[in-house]
Amino acid sequence: MAVRVQVTMTNRLGELTDEIAARLISGENKAAERGLTLSRQMVPFDTGNLSGSGTVEPAVTAEEGAGIVYDTPYAARLHEHPEYDFSKDSNPNAQGKWLENAVVQNKKELGDIIRNEVQGG
Repeated sequence: MAVRVQVTMTNRLGELTDEIAARLISGENKAAERGLTLSRQMVPFDTGNLSGSGTVEPAVTAEEGAGIVYDTPYAARLHEHPEYDFSKDSNPNAQGKWLENAVVQNKKELGDIIRNEVQGG
């Protein structure tokens, strides 16, 4: 005597519910705010202009993600030229690539912010 069972499974892991998507967007925005805070600790020149120009462009969709922007005429030039000598700067942590370095050096913390938000924590 044999027993035969047929099991059919439907995988819906790829479908995000509206609630999970909203949590993901919230997590991306919170991580971007934290990234902005971390990067400000490395911004050259402590006059406030460059640091104060830093803002977060909030995510609207999960796929789009949030952005961190420093918006002065010289921000890109200073960021993209880490060979500049920032040693005379009033900020001892000043460096080129301040935004990129802050995010890369703290990627676990930023990822944890997103993960915790998605998990409802």
